Amino acid sequence: MLWTVRPPSLTLRAWTLPCRASQRSFSFSPHRRLPPTLAEGIPKPPVFREEVLKAKELPSFSDAVRNVPVRKQIWFVVAGTVGALVVGAHLTNYELFKWWTHIAATPNLRKNRPPTSEELARVKYYVFGRRLQAGLASLKSSIEQLPETVKAVVTWSYVQVFQPILNASEGKRMCWAIGAVNLAVWAAWRVPRWNAFMIRSFTHNALSGRSYTLLTSVFSHDNIFHLAFNCMALASFGAAACQQLIIRYRKVEEQRGVLSEPSPKWHLLALFVSAGLFSSLVSHVAYARWQYPRLIARLKTASSPSGVRAGSSAASSSAGPASGAAAEAVEGAVAATANAAHQGKHSLGSSGAIYAMLAITTLGFPDAEITLVIPPWFPINIQTGFAAIVALDVVGILRGWRLFDHYAHLGGAAFGMFWYEYGAQIWYTVREWDLPVAFFFHGGALKKAGGSPPAAA
Repeated sequence: MLWTVRPPSLTLRAWTLPCRASQRSFSFSPHRRLPPTLAEGIPKPPVFREEVLKAKELPSFSDAVRNVPVRKQIWFVVAGTVGALVVGAHLTNYELFKWWTHIAATPNLRKNRPPTSEELARVKYYVFGRRLQAGLASLKSSIEQLPETVKAVVTWSYVQVFQPILNASEGKRMCWAIGAVNLAVWAAWRVPRWNAFMIRSFTHNALSGRSYTLLTSVFSHDNIFHLAFNCMALASFGAAACQQLIIRYRKVEEQRGVLSEPSPKWHLLALFVSAGLFSSLVSHVAYARWQYPRLIARLKTASSPSGVRAGSSAASSSAGPASGAAAEAVEGAVAATANAAHQGKHSLGSSGAIYAMLAITTLGFPDAEITLVIPPWFPINIQTGFAAIVALDVVGILRGWRLFDHYAHLGGAAFGMFWYEYGAQIWYTVREWDLPVAFFFHGGALKKAGGSPPAAA
């Protein structure tokens, strides 16, 4: 028996710290203190074939393209029209109390009854003329030290500017004010730095989803000829339509009672805004529900396999360079359609509102004659001219012309005919509703002057 003797210093010992846990081999078996895991609770790994079968079918091209919204634009036009009528009626009632107070406070003009519309207009004209005379006197005193020739030129210029304003009717002055706003917006188009802002905020694009551009685009013109033509038409037909608004309103007063109107200018402004909004809405709905779906249908046909095969067969049937030209023509048509569908249609201008003025003038003065600034230059009956331009717009819609917004023109003409028939009744009703509110805010001076509360009688 062999013994191995080792000295004590060479003996090896395994030392363990008292706080160290005992080592345990790694295992997949569950711990006895943990709850058992059921095999059926573990999700199965996905199978590729099953996941492919679950996948949904991709939508077609026409289904994937979103529809152009119209509901928000309709509500905006309704709210804008109601707001324009309410604000215009309130301003008219405010002027009624203002000039009624002036008449009641003047001993020579005071009467024991409410003033009529003619009396209010006469007092307004007289006060405005006195104000212009005071301005001329102040101007003469300020240039007293200048030479006589210079003083004569300055005085003559003042008279030439303000005498037509004094002689013009309230409706024509409002048309000039609208034209001044249009001119300011046109000047903003001339600033290159503002072009992106003007395109975004002063042109209406149905694909943008914006609603406020239905209103701002009415006052926007980017072409000087477009601006000049619309301003001249507005000054002519707007003033005539304003006279017709006065006539129609007096007929309503005969039926429902006297509610004096010191000035028809706010009625005309409310009509301009409402007609512009409605014509813009007609153009928007026509593009969203008619023109845009047709563009998408054409793109769908061009992108379908049958359309591609038809285009390729047509190109291959041509010989030589004609085949390349045919293919380029097909590709160009598809690209133009896709670009039109992507960018939409930018509309601007007050033509729709002017069509409403023209419709009211035509119905109110059917025997009048007009002379166009474009051929033919000889005078024609206004009914014949109105029917001709409406027919031209109808042909433009059927033929697909894009130079003018024909839908907006027809929408404005329809609104003008509607307002000729029912506008005076609507205006009288809105003013009658607003009368107590306006008297509450602006009737204090009338009470002090001894006037009685107004009432339509």
